[in-house]
Amino acid sequence: MATKDRSGYLTWKHGRTWFRVIGDLKSRRIPIVVLHGGPGSAHNGVLTIAKLLSATGRPIIVYDQIGCGKSTSLKSKPAEFWTMELFEEELTRVIKHLKIEKRYILAGGSWGGMLVLNYAVKKPKGLKGLIIANSLPSSRMWIQETRKLVAKLPAKHRNAIYKYEKLGKFTNKEYLAANTEFAKRHIRQIPQLVDNAPKRKFGKHVYEAMWGPTEFTVRGSLKDWSVEKELHRIKVPTFLINGERDEATPAMQRFMKNRIKGAQYYCIKGAAHTAYAEAPLEWMQATEKWLTSKKL
Repeated sequence: MATKDRSGYLTWKHGRTWFRVIGDLKSRRIPIVVLHGGPGSAHNGVLTIAKLLSATGRPIIVYDQIGCGKSTSLKSKPAEFWTMELFEEELTRVIKHLKIEKRYILAGGSWGGMLVLNYAVKKPKGLKGLIIANSLPSSRMWIQETRKLVAKLPAKHRNAIYKYEKLGKFTNKEYLAANTEFAKRHIRQIPQLVDNAPKRKFGKHVYEAMWGPTEFTVRGSLKDWSVEKELHRIKVPTFLINGERDEATPAMQRFMKNRIKGAQYYCIKGAAHTAYAEAPLEWMQATEKWLTSKKL
């Protein structure tokens, strides 16, 4: 029997938010909302996660956060418009629009994990579990850890990063080349494997307003973001998963595991930030084992 699949729009005060439901929300299985990275990267970046989770028979929801993908772009909005609170409100509206507020699981990749953690520490009703993929407990720790990775780049690349950051020239070709080298090592180590992959409308304006010019140069509104001191408030089952070579380093995952009661952590050896794409079978098996063990 074919899996149900539908898409639509949530219309709210800031425009339209596009969503897609994979599977049947009337199923007995708890639905999982998968939040994409970025900020501004669109749902395409976590489709692999969504499909791996969907293979377990659970209904899955993905959506393009406002500012990217098929949702309203709002490019004319000032930098201060783009806040964590904006995206928390949007998530709440998506959950209510799909009428799953009584029981749902949140899964977030990278920035999506930040949003999930920020949401979860408030103990929302209906939240039954968390899957935090390749994410972080604070921008402080992210900067600290990614700077260690930058320091291990070949001399010409790390020196280019130090030089052009000081000059504020983030479009210099040497700086961009260094960024590409960092990405090959710590973000995605394999090429795109499918021709004619769906194009996504990246919300660069959102990314730069909230984060910065690159992954390791953080100067946007999230530069002081942290849930380090609030992690103990999370009481639902939590699964942390990342890659050994991930820019969201194992040290960050261990920090979160030690502060979320009962949390479990799985690290995929040799994988980077897109561990779910580099080792999909291992990712799926580890996550399904955890979901089954928690009867979710």
